[in-house]
Amino acid sequence: MISFYRSLYTLCFCLIFSGQLMAQDANYWNSSFGPGGLLTPGATIVNDRDSGLYYYNPALIALHPKNSVSISTSVYQLGQYNIKNGVGMGKNLKSTGVQIIPLMVSGNLFFKGKKTIALGYSLVHDPVGNYQVTQRSDKKMNILDNSYSPGDENFVGQYAAHNKISNTIANGSLAVKLNENWSVGLTLEAKLRSQDYAEQYSARALINGDDTGNEILPMTNMQSSYQINYWNIGVRFKFGAAYEHGPHHLGVVITAPRLNIKGNGTITNDLIIDDLHAIPGSSLILNVLGNTRQSGLPIKYRDPFSIALGYGFDFGNGGEFFLTGEYFAKIGRYNIVNPQNTTFLRPDNESNRNLTNELLQFNEQRKSVTNFSIGIKQALSSKLIGYASLRTDFNYNDNGVTVDSDFNGHHPNTATWNTYHGQFGINVKRRKGNLHAGLLLSYGSTNRFVQPLNFDTANEENQLQGFASTTNAQYLSAGVLIGYIFNL
Repeated sequence: MISFYRSLYTLCFCLIFSGQLMAQDANYWNSSFGPGGLLTPGATIVNDRDSGLYYYNPALIALHPKNSVSISTSVYQLGQYNIKNGVGMGKNLKSTGVQIIPLMVSGNLFFKGKKTIALGYSLVHDPVGNYQVTQRSDKKMNILDNSYSPGDENFVGQYAAHNKISNTIANGSLAVKLNENWSVGLTLEAKLRSQDYAEQYSARALINGDDTGNEILPMTNMQSSYQINYWNIGVRFKFGAAYEHGPHHLGVVITAPRLNIKGNGTITNDLIIDDLHAIPGSSLILNVLGNTRQSGLPIKYRDPFSIALGYGFDFGNGGEFFLTGEYFAKIGRYNIVNPQNTTFLRPDNESNRNLTNELLQFNEQRKSVTNFSIGIKQALSSKLIGYASLRTDFNYNDNGVTVDSDFNGHHPNTATWNTYHGQFGINVKRRKGNLHAGLLLSYGSTNRFVQPLNFDTANEENQLQGFASTTNAQYLSAGVLIGYIFNL
């Protein structure tokens, strides 16, 4: 009998914990500062002649060095997520937000001797995603078995989720100009990642009476709340090389996997099931109580090995063309946090404790992807330069979440679509520096997003969560970038 209840618990919890939420958080090239950007100062791995910048490719710092250069860049961004019929027909999940993002501050120094040596530093803030939604369903429908609750029941379902992720990256670089054509560089990158993830939902149906006139009806209730917040500090190294000869420019950046330094996380989870007929037509009634809070948990977060290649060509009249690609290796399944097998389900016994890690774990796995970008820079006058670039931002999520998938843990990255970015802007040359300004656009969509819940088909068989189906999801973002490069 114990093994039967354990199997029943596991079956129910696999359904109960199979929900998901999303943000633009499973894409490597979502940041404007990277090899796929062009408008953001320094966001290229081949020369773009804006001397003195802190470049994504450290080798470029020494190519055309200049002392005491600082970059201050801000993005004013509007982003919107829209999941059509997210938890039922007409029950869309929408998230809209406006952010003012201080993106970058940097500077560098160079020393000229037999070899030109340059030192650089930067502080970059990258708000990966901020997704917040709520939705509710209130209707009369046939939820419970007619053998004990005939007719349509009063049903109320409610859903809320948020997922906020940000990265703050500090870089220090050393670059050496070997000769007129070659330079090499090394960057030590320290990254602080933080995430606040939560999903809460409840589903309740009043059990119909027996025509006795009793106005206080019993209730079948299922509610769950899962929340994790954590921070993690890690470091990784980047090696860069740059070559230029006449109108041709080449660049390569090799990035090592992330080395974890320290992290800390807290998980809270609450679960209640009241008077649920777990097996239709059976007299077996399921009542479950689960509650836990685990703090001080060590955090492990991974970034993969990657290699980026770029080519630039000067086509005359102040024009330059750029083509860049970056390959990211796959990452096998791993746990970002491993919850302890302590008390969660009641009664507190060994069988229930052995389920705690399985039900609370937070994990991910990533497939290998390759992104590409194309850009152009054109002198419009002696003081005005125009920029335009397009880049892919392919999704790396590989957790296999489908309509019929079994529960395999909670995942931080559940966006299921590719995103595409465009940048269009100008650079105004000033006596003491350069002013960058432009428009940033992003768009992504899919018709295979798996609903976290579907209140339209809620019944006892699916623990009042409904049978999830695929639906359309869309992300759209527009922002204005303003940056100033100051040369002393």
